Amino acid sequence: MPGTTQAITQEEVNLLFTQACCAQSEGRLTEARDRYLLLLRYLPNATPVHYNIGLVYFALGSFTEALDEFSLALTLGPEDTDVLFNLALCQSQMGDRLAAIVSYQRILEITPDSVDCLYNLAGCYRDSHEYERAALGYLRVLEVNPEYLPAINNLAYLCHRQGDTDQALIWYRRVLTLRPEDDAARFMLASLVGTSAIAQAPESYIRGFFDAYAEDFEFSLVTELGYDNPRKLYEFLGRCPGHKTVYEHGLDLGCGTGLSGTAFIKAVMVLDGVDLSANMLAQAAQKGCYSQLYLDTIRHYLRTTSETYDFFLATDVLIYIGDLYDLFKDTAAIARPQALFCFSTEHMETGSYQLRPTGRFAYSRAYVQEVAATTGWVLLALENSDLRKEREVWIAGDLWVLRRDSCSVSIE
Repeated sequence: MPGTTQAITQEEVNLLFTQACCAQSEGRLTEARDRYLLLLRYLPNATPVHYNIGLVYFALGSFTEALDEFSLALTLGPEDTDVLFNLALCQSQMGDRLAAIVSYQRILEITPDSVDCLYNLAGCYRDSHEYERAALGYLRVLEVNPEYLPAINNLAYLCHRQGDTDQALIWYRRVLTLRPEDDAARFMLASLVGTSAIAQAPESYIRGFFDAYAEDFEFSLVTELGYDNPRKLYEFLGRCPGHKTVYEHGLDLGCGTGLSGTAFIKAVMVLDGVDLSANMLAQAAQKGCYSQLYLDTIRHYLRTTSETYDFFLATDVLIYIGDLYDLFKDTAAIARPQALFCFSTEHMETGSYQLRPTGRFAYSRAYVQEVAATTGWVLLALENSDLRKEREVWIAGDLWVLRRDSCSVSIE
């Protein structure tokens, strides 16, 4: 009859399964998927096949299909911790952290000392903003494995975030004991002890931080911290005299998820963005406001690009840079005559710049103006503004608009 599945021998089943497993292990995922699907025509209740094709779907990024296969594998066979673990990963990937938490808890009822499960469960609590539960989870990980570095690193971050400086210092120092080359931990430790030896945030710290939190970045920043700097800076620009209404070619420095691009879309005909976080750029690409997006450091891009720009934008970017001389010099080098540079800074009254316990740099107005004048930028407008909340307290900042001095000569 049409549509009837032909009989298949056990030897043929074994060969097909072996071929599927081989394709999967060698990364030929589409081939593996197709062979597993063929197997399921003959063995629709085979738990290992549903589990394996779930792994293939997950690797392909087909998380809905993977979730269905892992769920079916659980119903067809005895409760298996490997299946549950991958089900939880899939649930978390799809944003259903409550379901993932339940799955991890089911695993811990069977194997209470599973470090990977304990760590991922704590991560679900952290991503759900249940920070106390997350910290307890990471401590439980360290009871099982005292040198589990990711848990130590997360404890340092959570303590730092919650303002528990003493505990944060302990955990950052422990990270450096186990991994002395960790620039990110060294930088955060320096921010807490108040050293002036750090001139800028290390690239590894910025990339790691923003790659990890790209998915939840906008919700956390806008909804929880009251962040609205791009709109404020755009409206401030609109009140400034002495500039064009629309610029031809702009560059969003440290564009992140594209919040600034959407705010300034009417001010620039063509807008490019550069950021060193691939995950943040993936979010920015969805905004549809950028002509080109470059995965690069700001410094390297400015020094190697053949493009010139008449508009530069940097909202909440200078807070990770520290010494501003090279940035201002490099933007001036590729700036068209009368180009604008719009940016925000965290404010401090005196001195030049300072690394704060938050891991961000603050600047005095006198320092910014001095560096701007030295590198060929003229102050067009300046205004104070609240930037974001830090433990329910607004962070004071400044909004800046500079213009390229057409009389300036090249800076060597």
